[in-house]
Amino acid sequence: MQTTWLQKPEDKIYFNAATFRLLLDCLSRPGKIIQLTSPEFLEKPPSPYHPEFAGVPLNSFALGAFLSLLDGEVSFAVGAGENWIAPDAEIARWLTLRCGSRLTAPGAAAQAFFCEGTSVNLIRDLHQGTLLEPELSATVFYCVEKLAQIPNQEGFEEQGLELELKGPGILNFRRVFVLGMARDGIAEIAVARHYPLGVDVFLVDRSGFCIGLPRTTKIEVTTLRSR
Repeated sequence: MQTTWLQKPEDKIYFNAATFRLLLDCLSRPGKIIQLTSPEFLEKPPSPYHPEFAGVPLNSFALGAFLSLLDGEVSFAVGAGENWIAPDAEIARWLTLRCGSRLTAPGAAAQAFFCEGTSVNLIRDLHQGTLLEPELSATVFYCVEKLAQIPNQEGFEEQGLELELKGPGILNFRRVFVLGMARDGIAEIAVARHYPLGVDVFLVDRSGFCIGLPRTTKIEVTTLRSR
């Protein structure tokens, strides 16, 4: 019998605390790949996708990390298929039931979850903070196919992006390879970041590998590959 989030509240508390520490580590050392813990107690969520994407599963690692930052005081938005999910969508109700949070307009959301790397253009709709309160900017989770420090996996050479990262928490520079996000997507992230304003970003792949890209990190695509 599958154990649900509500059946074992102690699992949720432990998972949230452990995941929060991992996410802080990601932001303090941008581009370092960190393995997230599997939320094994989290049952399968409903699909947020349009009919043509109905068979694509959600990234449970990314969803668990996203939920770990939500509570009754933290609003959220969800993007899928290059569109924002409506408040009456089943996935919105599913998330609210498990964290007490609520789906809101993108410009007012504290957290945003993108079900795939192709919805990056939506990032411009999110709150980027103000000069008086830059901490009010949104935190964003993107689901990608694969992350690696060395591009030795199949698919990276043909479709991956090589990113060069610079900024606080990085000695000189750090390179990371991303599969499942277009070059234009990285440009959209850059547009939504102009320190001290801008969104903080997490990329999470299907294996639960995660990197943090805080607003202080400069991102450059050093190698152009096809989509």
